[in-house]
Amino acid sequence: MSKKKSGFLLTLLFILSLPSHFIYSEDIKPFKSRFSLKLTAGWGSALPMGDVNDCLDSFNNNKVFKEHRDYKTGLVEGEIRTLDDRFFHAEAELLFDLTSSISLGIATSPPIRKNNESSLTYTILGWAGPQITTWTFRPEIKISFPIRLSAYYKFSFIPRLNISLGGGTGFYFAKISQLLRIDQIPPSGNPAWYTWDQKAKRNFSLGFHGNTCLEYLLTNRLALVAEFQYIHSKIKGFTGSFKLETIYGDKHEMSGTLYYFASWDSSIAATYSSIEIHKTQPEGGCRYFEDIRKAALNLNGYSFKFGVKVRLF
Repeated sequence: MSKKKSGFLLTLLFILSLPSHFIYSEDIKPFKSRFSLKLTAGWGSALPMGDVNDCLDSFNNNKVFKEHRDYKTGLVEGEIRTLDDRFFHAEAELLFDLTSSISLGIATSPPIRKNNESSLTYTILGWAGPQITTWTFRPEIKISFPIRLSAYYKFSFIPRLNISLGGGTGFYFAKISQLLRIDQIPPSGNPAWYTWDQKAKRNFSLGFHGNTCLEYLLTNRLALVAEFQYIHSKIKGFTGSFKLETIYGDKHEMSGTLYYFASWDSSIAATYSSIEIHKTQPEGGCRYFEDIRKAALNLNGYSFKFGVKVRLF
C-alpha cells in the first residue's frame, strides 16, 4: 500500500472516530449534584379565610339586620366588613438535584397579615324609649413564613425545555385575634360598654401542595420558569386566651381552644355565627345549638407564578 493511501485511510479513521469519541465522553460524564435558587411571583386565588370572615359576614347579614336594610327603616347604620382576601403570591425555593431527574426543594413565602376595624349601630324602639347598641369589631389574622418541602421529577421533550412534576408537605404557623367592643345607650341614658379580647395561635399545622413547573434554559446557569401550584391547608386547633372587661371594672380571663358555633342573640332576636375561646367544647342548649366545632383558618388555593431559576454551585 502506498504512503498516500495509508495516510488517507488513517485520516479517515481519525475523522470517523471523532463523533463516537464525543458521544462516549458525554455518556460517561459523571453527574454532579448542585444547588439552585428559584424565585417566582404571580397571581392566583383569593385567601378563603374560613371561619373568621364567615362569622363577620354572618353577624353583619343576620336576618334582623337584613330586613331593616331591605325595608330601609334607618335603624341599622354601618356594616361589619370582612377581612381583605387579596394577597401577594410569591415564593423562594432552594433546590438540590439528587440526580439528573430528581430534585428536592425547601421553599417559603412572604408572611400574610390582615386586619380591619368596622362598626354597626342598631336602634331598638321601645315603649320606654330607644336603646342604641354599637358593635365594633377588630379582627386580625397573621400567617408567618411557611416552610414547604417538595420532591420533583424532571423530564424533557425538546432541548432546553424541561417539565417538573412535584409535591410535598408544608408547615404553617398562624394567629387569630379579635377585639369586640359593645357600646350601649339604654332608654335611661346611662351608657355602658363591654369588650371581648381574644388571641389564639397555632404553632404547627400540616398542609399539602402540588406543583407543575415549566423551565426554559437560557444558559447552563439561568432559566426562565412558569409554575402552577395548588395548596391544601386548613389550620385547626387554635389555643389562646379570652379577656372580658366592662365599664364597671369587672374583668375575667380564661384560656382554652377557639371554637366556632352558631348562637341565638336575645338582644337582637337573631341567630349568627361566632368564634370564641372556651376551656372545653360548648354544649348544645339555649345558646349553642348547631355546628359546634373547632375554628379553622382556610388557606386552600392555587397560583400561577413566573420567575427565574439560578444555579448557585
